[in-house]
Amino acid sequence: MIKRVRTENLQPGNFIHDFNCGWNGGNIFIDQTLIADKKMIDIIRSWGIKEVYIDTERGRDIDTDQSSGRQPELRQVTPPQPSNQPEKHPAPPSVPLAVEVKRAKKLRSDAVKIVRHTLKQVEEGKTPDVGLTYELARRMRASISRNRDALLLLTRIRKKDEYTLYHSISVSSLVLDMCNFKGLPEKRALDMAVGALFHDIGKTKVPHTILNKPAKLTAIEFHEMKKHVEYSVDLLQNAHNLPFECYDIALHHHEHYDGEGYPHGLKGEKISMGAQLTAICDVFDAITSTRCYREGLGTVTGLKRIYELSDNHFNKDLTHEFIRCIGVYPVGSCVKLEDRKVGIVVGSTENILQPIVKVFYDGKRNEKISPFLLDLSKSGTSITSYEEPGRIGVKPSSLLSEMVA
Repeated sequence: MIKRVRTENLQPGNFIHDFNCGWNGGNIFIDQTLIADKKMIDIIRSWGIKEVYIDTERGRDIDTDQSSGRQPELRQVTPPQPSNQPEKHPAPPSVPLAVEVKRAKKLRSDAVKIVRHTLKQVEEGKTPDVGLTYELARRMRASISRNRDALLLLTRIRKKDEYTLYHSISVSSLVLDMCNFKGLPEKRALDMAVGALFHDIGKTKVPHTILNKPAKLTAIEFHEMKKHVEYSVDLLQNAHNLPFECYDIALHHHEHYDGEGYPHGLKGEKISMGAQLTAICDVFDAITSTRCYREGLGTVTGLKRIYELSDNHFNKDLTHEFIRCIGVYPVGSCVKLEDRKVGIVVGSTENILQPIVKVFYDGKRNEKISPFLLDLSKSGTSITSYEEPGRIGVKPSSLLSEMVA
């Protein structure tokens, strides 16, 4: 039997038949599925979905009414149940996107200079400037606190040959965003952010032919690639005032929650939270970034892949938090509006379902139009679905650079 139920009444064991929303379009992070745990329900609710259809023949039914013993009627709406755990969403911006983007552009430029300087120090056998790196992390954290979208948007804009340089800045920004989302103390957040900035520094000792090889690595090449985590610790060992967590992140961000990672095969909670979080941010940025040999995945597709990896690579709870933090319509995702215009999400508002979109395509006329900003929370326009940029002849890598200009 297919019946519609409120999402606050979902329980582990229910089978989701349909999400009852027009915007999933096959790109929602999970399709028809059996609800395994409460965390999965929290994610569904964080997407703004109020009701879903369940299949009682493929999963358990909603508990019967205790007073009457009757099953809920089809399409019955049950009053919300009180919750001691309020839903968590990213804090609304305190500074408009246009204002913070100007600051973030200068910050990104400074970050590139500092990372370049740090890499040069390391290559010359010198000790990296920890104080300079911490000051950069403080500025990044302040920017994300004012408006989380500006820096995250700008760090995704890069040329194909700039991956290594921007990757560490982007991962550090994502880590800081998650730290803010989780409400972690400033010192802990900065330690993790600096660890993320340094997490791949050992790749300076890996041959470029291996780093940029478009084909699958041979067993020997992969063995050499895996050494970069140990190289990172070797390069950082003479740094002054660098917390242990930074070394740990550099060494263990390729450990897997199921114990199948490297270099030590750590399993479960033996992997530190900093290393676990950096691993998620590292993979997300890697798979959504365009490299010299391949186009990156779209933001939403990347999140779906991260969700799939939570079964073995990552801590499931932390992964689900990451997905909620990034949001229903992540910055950089391509969406279709109810009037069939298409745009890219460039900012958030207090309503997670009504972000700021830069519209650039008219689906009715099947042509590009002069880009314009549209705040959906003010216009009242709704998003009907995600859009695959390739379907309308646009490369994901070109969208952000075009839209932020």
